[in-house]
This record gives sequence, C-alpha cells and structure tokens, in this order.
Amino acid sequence: MTLRQVDAAREHLLAEGVIPEHLARSVRPQVLQSWKRSLLSGAQIANPALVFKGDHHARAALRQAADPVLSRLAEELAGLNAGVLLSDHDAIVVQRWVSDAGILPLMDRINSNVGFCISEETIGTNGVGSVIEADGPIQISGPEHLAEALRPFTCVGVPVHHPITRRLEGVITMNCRATSGNPLLTPLMTSTAQEVESRLLAQASTSERQLLDAYLVAIGSRRAPVAAVGQDIFIAGPKVTDLLEGVDRALLWEYVRSVALGSVTDPTTYGLSTERFRIARCAPVERDGKIIGALVELDIDRVPREDDFMAATPPKPTVSLPGKSPALVHAISHATRLAAKGVPILIEGESGVGKFALAKAVLASAHVDTAKIAVVDAAVGWADGATKFVTLLRHELELAPDAVVLRHLEALTPEAAAAASSLLDAAEESEKPPRVIATMTTGAELTPGMRRLVDTVGVGRVTLPPLRDRQEDIGPTAAVLLEKHRGQRELRFSSAAMRCLMRAPWPGNLRQLDATIRGLLSTSIGPEITPEALPLELQGTSRKRDLSAIEELELSAILSALKQHNGNKVAAAQSIGISRSTLYRKLQAYRLDPDKQYF
Repeated sequence: MTLRQVDAAREHLLAEGVIPEHLARSVRPQVLQSWKRSLLSGAQIANPALVFKGDHHARAALRQAADPVLSRLAEELAGLNAGVLLSDHDAIVVQRWVSDAGILPLMDRINSNVGFCISEETIGTNGVGSVIEADGPIQISGPEHLAEALRPFTCVGVPVHHPITRRLEGVITMNCRATSGNPLLTPLMTSTAQEVESRLLAQASTSERQLLDAYLVAIGSRRAPVAAVGQDIFIAGPKVTDLLEGVDRALLWEYVRSVALGSVTDPTTYGLSTERFRIARCAPVERDGKIIGALVELDIDRVPREDDFMAATPPKPTVSLPGKSPALVHAISHATRLAAKGVPILIEGESGVGKFALAKAVLASAHVDTAKIAVVDAAVGWADGATKFVTLLRHELELAPDAVVLRHLEALTPEAAAAASSLLDAAEESEKPPRVIATMTTGAELTPGMRRLVDTVGVGRVTLPPLRDRQEDIGPTAAVLLEKHRGQRELRFSSAAMRCLMRAPWPGNLRQLDATIRGLLSTSIGPEITPEALPLELQGTSRKRDLSAIEELELSAILSALKQHNGNKVAAAQSIGISRSTLYRKLQAYRLDPDKQYF
C-alpha cells in the first residue's frame, strides 16, 4: 500500500460514492470503515468546521491524571513539529500541549484547540473521533484523512479507559506532519495511555476502589465465576464478560441492586434472559450504610447449552414483547387466551402504546403465516375518504387471508365503520373465515356505526396500559429499541441514562421512546449514551428521589425557562421571578448540576 494509491481510492470515493475493489484493497480496513462511517454521518469533508462546545466539557479527573504525563511527552517531542491533544469521550478537546512553531499554525488553522469537537461526524476520519468510534488505537496519515484540511497531518490516537469500569474516558492524540508518520508511534502512545490509566486508578473514588478490592478478594477465594457490579461499574474476567456479552449493563445493575436489597428475584422483570446467565449468589457491598455495588456469583453449569435445546421438546409458543410488568403480562396472557379460542379481538390503548405490535405478536404465537395476514389501516387512507378504506378491506377479504388486522378504527367515519362491519360479517360466513384483530385508540367516539363495528371485532377486548403505568417495561424496551436501530455501532446506555429513561412519564408511549432513541443515535458520540446526551426534559428525571406534585411543577417551570433562554441562567431566573443564586440552589436540590450547560 502506498499513500498515492490511498489518495486515488479517496478521490474515487468522494467523486463516485463508492470504491472499486482494486482500489479498496489499497486502503487499510480500519480506515475504510472510518470513511464509510464518516460519509454516512454527513461529515463536512470539503469545508469542515469544528464546533466549539466550550471548556465546561472538560473532565477534571481525566485532566488531572493526564497533565503530568502529557506535559512530559510534549517536552520529549520538542523540536519534532508535533503536538499532543487530550480529548474527552465526546471528542471534545480538553487540553493541548504544543511548543513547536512549525505545527502550531497548522493546528490553529483547523481550530484543533481546547473546547472544539473533533468527531468523525464533524470532520471525518481523524485521530480523535475515529478512535472513539472504533474504541481502539489508530494512526491516520495524509490522504487517509477524508477532509482536505487534515491531509498535512499524521494523527496517532489511543483510547484511555477507566481502569476499574473500563469505560472510555478520553483519547490521547499526537499530531505531526504527514511525512513524519512511523509505526513505532502507536506503541509509544499506547504506553502513554496506560500510564494515564494507572494515574486514574490512583485517583479512583473510595467506592470504586472498595468495589475493586472486594472483587479481588472474591476471585481469590471462590472457584465460581464472579463479577462486581455497581452503578456505571462492571468488573469481571474474560469468561464472565463473554457470558454476559449483549446484556445491558445498566439493566443488570438495576436487577442486581434489587436482589441485594431483597426486593426482586426474577431477572426477566428487567428484561434479562435467564438463558444467558444465572445468578447463584448476590452479596451487597456497602459503604457508610449505603449499597455501592454487589458481588455476583454466576452458576455457569446451570446455563442451558445449545444441545440442551436441541434435545428438548420445542416449547409452546408465547407472545414475546419487551418487559415483564404485571400489567403487560396480564394484557399478553389475556390476548393469548382469546387468540387460542379464535374469537375476534379488539386491542385498545393510548396512541403509540404498542397495540399493533401486540396484534402481530399474538398472530405469531398462533402460527399465522405473515404472508397471509392482511393489514388495513384506516388512518393511512383517511385523506382518500371512507370509500378507499372499504374498497381496500373488500379487496383483502376477497383474497381469503388467514388473518386481517384493522388499525386505527377511531379514524373511520360512521358510514365506513358500518360498511366494514358488514364486510366482516359476510367473511365470517365463508368456509374458512379469517382471524380478526383490530386496534383502536382509547377515547374514540362511538357513533352507532362505530358501535356496530366495535361489537363485531370486540368479542374479546384487551386494554394495553400506557408506558407510564408499567415503568418496569421502559428499561427492557429501550434496550431492545437501541439494539434494533444501532446497526453495526457499539452503543449502550449508561446506568444513569437508563435511570433517566425509566423515570420519565413518556406521554407519547413507545412511539416517543422509539423516536428519542433514534434521535440519540444520530447525535451520540462514543460507545455510551450518558444523561448529558438526553433531551432536556429527560435530564430532569435524573433526580434520585420522587417529587411531590408541586416540586414537579416547579422543576418543569425551571427547565422550560432554561430551554426558552438557551441555557442562560440569569435570564431564566428573571423570567420565573427568582434570583440566579436561588435557581442554582433549586437545581442542586433536584440533583441537577447547576454549572452544566444543558443546551
């Protein structure tokens, strides 16, 4: 591979949107994957403009651990036209060390400075954002950068992980001239990152070190696999890590915490499959009378193996939806019983609550071929009038489907409802009548025509409760939706972010939760979604105590004022008639950081 060949591949990609196979072979796979991510995220390749986020994003513990190490490194690099950057896990530059006049103007020209964001989606392939996306070291030289402005550089970036939690804390990047690239720079920077991680360990909080110490004692005295689990903390060996691969760590902590407190023993309540792991013992680790984590002993011998399933009798199919709240379980079991009897079913509930998902799951549990299910949506054809819906329903019934699903009955006119009822009555007299499931939003007005249709399709009626009434389902549902939309990205919710989601009221139900997660995927940087990445109204739910109705109103007014005034706390305080100092005190009382920039 030569840089000239890489340059040819880059030019072809930018011009045609694809790279021929013979050119793709000249590009390192790691770089090629970064190019694809950059273009898919909409990076401004031609005229990149780094976004200034401000110094408030600086991570004090990371800076404190890195400063003496990187200051010494910068001194050793003096005279070599090189600079060093420290960025946080959001790709925002925390600090830089540049002493050479030869490299400084080049870095200033692209705003490679404190407070600016150097993510892939902003400037394309680079030694900061690409490290975060890949969560591993990378060296990018000359034309391996997609952005023309970065071609003069070789960037060597390495991740810095928290030594206890293994979360990505930041990135250390050395910038030098493109002609100065050298494979030996990567191990040099890797050893530098390891030194910073050692200093982070020395700075670790008392709780983190206490949990680590408890884990080290446990693995020395027990034969069974052990993990230490806490809020935003997960410590385990490779065997346990592999076993729990794919298990949402935030949900795992919520479950383990409940077990340690003696309140919950069923992991499926939190959407955790018992086929993936079994907890034999759970011992809480306390500090000052407060549970800071737990030692979890796993019984791997009891985890079903693949051949166990091969030999076993296939289980009876059941409806599978995220969550195990009593309200959801009741709705599912009721719908399943009705489906087994073959009676028409009407599923009711608020908008966006998942009525159609339940209908599809019920038909799947009854082994109805998806190719033979007719779906007729009254809301889709609303603009074309009632005649369009009736015509579609008649056409579908003439094809003799095994099942028909009628969505959004509330959108029908009285005349269309009466006509639909007549068509379904006629289909019921056929040699093989279809199964009928309908969905309707709660609160629809029942005219005589609608009443007739409801009586026709509602022999069995199921009410699906809103998400706010089944809080236990929020976490598992959020994890499933994230898995559904994240594609090839490695992305997870932090425990604190998951707690925010589980405390939110979700007036728009599953549709709102789904839209929120898709929005987070378009804006998040790095492998973890933290509370800071959540929309403002969700950040306000991060408090650790339940609020009274008056407190809820007060917090809502404060957050609305901050949003209205773009985070200006002085203006926000004036608009609601309190002083700035009072605003700060109230934010602190609601467990919100008053110095944090929310917008």
